[in-house]
Amino acid sequence: GHGIYQYENKYFRYEGQWRNGTKHGHGKLQMADGSYYEGTFSNGEIDGKGMRFFSQTGSKYTGQFVKGELHGRGTMVYADGSMYEGEWYRNRKHGYGIMKTLGSNSSEVYEGSYDKNMKHGVGTMMYAKKIRSDGCRNGDRYEGMWVNDMREGRGILYSNDGSVYEGNFQGDSFSGRGVMHHISGLIYDGLWVNGFPEIMATKLKISFDNNSEIDKKKKSPKDKTKVSIFQGIGFTVSVECLNESNRVILDQGREIRLTVGFRYYPPVSDNEKEDALFDMIEDDVEEKPIETPFGYSVVPYPITDQINFSVEDIPDDDEQDDPSKSPTDPSQGPTAESGDESSDEKQENTENDKEENSEEKDEEDKAEGDENDESPDMEKENTVPQFPPITTLRTKDGLCKWDDLHLTPAPPKYRPFERMEEQERLKSQSKNRSRSKVDKFRMKKQKALEEKFAKLGEYILIVEDVTNPPFMNRRLEPDFLLMKLKQPPKEFKRESKKWDTSSHIKASMRVKEDEILSKKHLKD
Repeated sequence: GHGIYQYENKYFRYEGQWRNGTKHGHGKLQMADGSYYEGTFSNGEIDGKGMRFFSQTGSKYTGQFVKGELHGRGTMVYADGSMYEGEWYRNRKHGYGIMKTLGSNSSEVYEGSYDKNMKHGVGTMMYAKKIRSDGCRNGDRYEGMWVNDMREGRGILYSNDGSVYEGNFQGDSFSGRGVMHHISGLIYDGLWVNGFPEIMATKLKISFDNNSEIDKKKKSPKDKTKVSIFQGIGFTVSVECLNESNRVILDQGREIRLTVGFRYYPPVSDNEKEDALFDMIEDDVEEKPIETPFGYSVVPYPITDQINFSVEDIPDDDEQDDPSKSPTDPSQGPTAESGDESSDEKQENTENDKEENSEEKDEEDKAEGDENDESPDMEKENTVPQFPPITTLRTKDGLCKWDDLHLTPAPPKYRPFERMEEQERLKSQSKNRSRSKVDKFRMKKQKALEEKFAKLGEYILIVEDVTNPPFMNRRLEPDFLLMKLKQPPKEFKRESKKWDTSSHIKASMRVKEDEILSKKHLKD
């Protein structure tokens, strides 16, 4: 029947049912440290269903027992609130079970097979918010094989950022053959070692083609970081993903950005507070300068692959430098028809020329100071067309390529050009050097040309890895290329620019014939 038994050592105390002098049926075994068992007894042994409280750990087990041991199906609730529900074998988690581990912020859940208290076999783990030593975060989910509490064998890891790895694991890390579909769009399919690809790209390399057959016939330059490009002729840029041994790595989907920069000029002011304040405001608005390996910084310059330039619009060098095609040059001597003028007329003309030259010089000096102060109407007339920028590209087998690239005309009020021209103006003023008529004519021609083409000079091509987020938290080293924009070789220029006397004579004869016919028509 029912009775209470106090053991001789005072540590144990039993209260419950008895049969034939042994504990049998339902009872409670109390221990001096506060631990106890309450449940079924059979022939003096803890056997059957019951509940065991462990005072030293604060854990509580409810489930099946065999000869005093946790054995069969049961649930263990730990002091921190974590809980295991599943199969037990001789006081250890063994077989199928669900373990919910509670942390300070959230929990992680494992569901699958156990062997001797360790995850072993097929199982699924939903990781906690806290970053683990293996880098897993909240929301990461692993489905696959486990060996001795570690991911081992075939499995799939679904990262919280959307990346997915499917392949082999060893020692809780990616190891062996596997495919990573990164959230950035990059795909890596190959061998992994200790959680990283066996061979990883570390840098980008530019391959350049200016599409000039004339330029290709020349000897390749010793300095391969400097190339030539030409107005009106598109160029091609290819980019390779290389490792430290300069071997192409077959990255799929890495995002590469191509930009062009022009030399950065710091703000210039004439020691006037208003100008200095304006430069400070403009400098804050501008994009931050980009450091380059060529000894100076650059700011972005527009480049496009959606433009159709033609070298037909580019004048020859001699045409640009020849002011004879402008209004008459007063420095030229008298013509053959003026040889019969009297000496008085010549003297009068000489004096008039001097007056005209002095007035002309005053006007030129005034125009030189005001050449940057164009009226709103002039700005409207000189509006520069805007072209769509180039887009980033994704690598295929470690390569990407942009075709038919052109530097566009500079956008209105492009600060680097304005500052460069301002520095040149101040430099010429400090040397008291006035510009010749040829120089001014050339500047005028060049300014008109720059409304259709980019300004001649040096530009820097930059390629960067902008994969976001970075693959394996690493970005490839960028590459730089110095480009010098020139006018096209003479072989590309129009042959029609040569003077054709016969065609002009024929044209003038047609004009005279048209005049004669029109006069006859009026008379009739």
